[in-house]
Amino acid sequence: MGRTGLSKKELSRVEVMGRVKAGSLRLCEAAEMLELSYRQSKRIWARYRAGGAKALQHGNCGRVSNRAYGAEFRAAVLKQVQARYEDFGPTLGTCQESCVGGIHAAASKRD
Repeated sequence: MGRTGLSKKELSRVEVMGRVKAGSLRLCEAAEMLELSYRQSKRIWARYRAGGAKALQHGNCGRVSNRAYGAEFRAAVLKQVQARYEDFGPTLGTCQESCVGGIHAAASKRD
């Protein structure tokens, strides 16, 4: 799955926009606090008013990566690695399996 909570940056934006909503902070002051332009703070404020804290969360949060391996392939690799290298960690086991075992799956897909 993926992350479903808010990041630190998103939480700080929610906190500041909550203060703007309460009236204890003006939008131009909020922009300075968040180190954003006034125009960008207006966009964030509009999103916050429309959808609350959840609207300030990144749009790809919780989605599966386009580069992710399929569930069947992952299960097959994990089964083979656990059978052969039960005392290895996941990165070392994957590296060892790709070098020796013939499965071409990198621990980091950038390899």
